[in-house]
Amino acid sequence: MAKLKFAGTWGGIIEVELENWTLTMLRDEVAKRSGLDSESIKLICAGKILKDNGDDTQTLAQLGIKENSKILSSRGAAPEEGKSIMAEEERARRLSRVK
Repeated sequence: MAKLKFAGTWGGIIEVELENWTLTMLRDEVAKRSGLDSESIKLICAGKILKDNGDDTQTLAQLGIKENSKILSSRGAAPEEGKSIMAEEERARRLSRVK
């Protein structure tokens, strides 16, 4: 079992098997512990945003994550939140044109 250290929206340590866990499994675990939606969690390790690119077969080891890696978890906007934010910005632009 490898230990991964987390900071950001949730801070702590998760023990995982790097050869068996996928990025989706890791994101779901962080979401569960932080109380957020897994789609709104972004994970960053070694300066790179971790993306599964729709391929849920890559393990954490294949993504280059090693034991004792430090991972930053941040909260990105959920898809439905992003749409509402864009709609509010559009309304604000229209109102500023009217003024």
